[in-house]
Amino acid sequence: MAILRSKWHCPLICKLWLFTTLIIGLTLLVIYHNYQQQLNAYSSQVNQQIAQRNQLLALMQTQLLESKLEAIDQTLKLISSHPDFIHDPAPHTYLLEQYSRNNPEMQALLHISADGLLRFPVHQRRQLNLSGRDYFIVHQSAKTNQVYTSKPMLPGRGHDDPVMVISRGLYDANDQFQGVIAAVIDIKTFSMALSGISINAQLFSSIVHEEGEIVFQVPFRNFKPGQTLDYVKDRPENTKMPLTGEGIYHHHNSDYQFAYQTLPKWRLHVFVGENRSVVDELIANYRFSHLRNSALTALSLILLILTSAWLIGRRLEMNAQLIENKAALQQSYQRNQAIIKAIPDLLFTIDRSGRIIDFEQGDSVPLLMPAEDFIYQHISQTLPDFLAQRTLLALHKTLDTGESDYYEYELNLSGQQHFFMARTSPINPDRMLVVVIDITERKKSENALQWQATHDSLTQLPNRVLFYDRLNQAIAESTRYKQPFCLLYIDLNDFKKVNDTYGHLNGDLLLILVAQRIREVIRQSDTAARLAGDEFAVIINHSHLEEARQVADKLHQQLAASYELNEGITLEISASIGLACYPDDGKNADELILAADKHMYQEKRSST
Repeated sequence: MAILRSKWHCPLICKLWLFTTLIIGLTLLVIYHNYQQQLNAYSSQVNQQIAQRNQLLALMQTQLLESKLEAIDQTLKLISSHPDFIHDPAPHTYLLEQYSRNNPEMQALLHISADGLLRFPVHQRRQLNLSGRDYFIVHQSAKTNQVYTSKPMLPGRGHDDPVMVISRGLYDANDQFQGVIAAVIDIKTFSMALSGISINAQLFSSIVHEEGEIVFQVPFRNFKPGQTLDYVKDRPENTKMPLTGEGIYHHHNSDYQFAYQTLPKWRLHVFVGENRSVVDELIANYRFSHLRNSALTALSLILLILTSAWLIGRRLEMNAQLIENKAALQQSYQRNQAIIKAIPDLLFTIDRSGRIIDFEQGDSVPLLMPAEDFIYQHISQTLPDFLAQRTLLALHKTLDTGESDYYEYELNLSGQQHFFMARTSPINPDRMLVVVIDITERKKSENALQWQATHDSLTQLPNRVLFYDRLNQAIAESTRYKQPFCLLYIDLNDFKKVNDTYGHLNGDLLLILVAQRIREVIRQSDTAARLAGDEFAVIINHSHLEEARQVADKLHQQLAASYELNEGITLEISASIGLACYPDDGKNADELILAADKHMYQEKRSST
């Protein structure tokens, strides 16, 4: 028994080794757990940086791409909505020529008839038949007013640069197909415009058609017709891609991490991806380095488990390494900030409560107040009331539905009127990004074209289109407020003889002088218009028959006075004026014009 007790008796050294073994085991377990945690944290931070960088670049390129496509679509809408464009496009060819020059990415504007024949631009050799193109077939068969984005293509012989086509169908009042108006986009130039957003050597950006065909890449690479992105092409039929997404795929012996944004209206996807080879190498180096450090720490603790000083030194060394890793991540964050600051537009982030979280001020859009008064303030304290209310509406719509919203507004800055467009996009369920673009020059061009479309280029008076609009407004106002108004219809007597005798230049000068005299007689609240040739009309607002007759008498006197024309020519010409008053002579525009025209011819016959 004594021998048995001696055999199982464990001396103090044995207990110490047992205790030491237990402490070493616990220490190794703690070290291994810490190793896994730090490795996972580092990998997560690196991967999150890639995901954020891809998402941000995809969002910025999507917004820039959509804004450029919207500008082109606005051009198509403005031209196709022009009065009488469908029935008689020939007089409006200058609109197509003007818009073709205004947009550097737009190679050409096409006007195609219902038979598929190219009306504009006119081909030098023959009239081209484009009825087989996909954008023509879509509008001819679907009869929809939606914009259509074609697949990329090579336009024909002698053209090496690819193009894509943005198109809209033309339909008359009976919804009958009348042809197509389309914008041919130079893909290489378009890609260069998107290259303004900085992309490093590991990043790529691809604009992909919804059917999987790559439209172009940023930066622009050699174009290969029919090249596809398998991630989009291989999706099951009738399965729509979400508006945003991200993932990793294997391609050419490399892994790529990507994020994408979808533009449903344009049938396009914007993919931004990054080669993970560098990142995987960083993670592998970190794993090896950290595993080595953990092994050394474990060995040191096994040898000197009670040496607290050595443990503290190792801890300090590990902390130093963590600081170095954080510094590397901070440099990556600063690089992302530099990318954002390179964008010329104003970007700011708003949370769900309407408070401005952060912003990046571009060169083209100024802040309305000092930056220190802008950040962390509610938008109602930093923006004009109308703009704050509109931004709040966009905030709720964007965060509640997940859909982007955009709106235009104007501001008076330093005594000059400026126009801006703001576009919102969700960042997460509680925050949204707002991008503000200066569109002042575009608005000026649109206003100038609108003025040309509604005014006579010779006399600067409103033309027939604007005259009918003012006449219908006068009828609506008189009906509502029970106040009459009168209409004068003016025709110059023997004007054709002036052209035949003195030439068309003197005839045009005479029409200009007649328009000036009409403007001098009427009030600013009245409307004078040139309807056609030597025919003019005047709307005398808030007037009775007697007041209108007085105006007509003054016009007779002023128009009958002699005119000084070119080359010392002096002549006199009379005018016949017909008078009609609302509502006695007519209840609508056609009846009033008919009555005034009738009275004018009665006066003309009585004077001969």
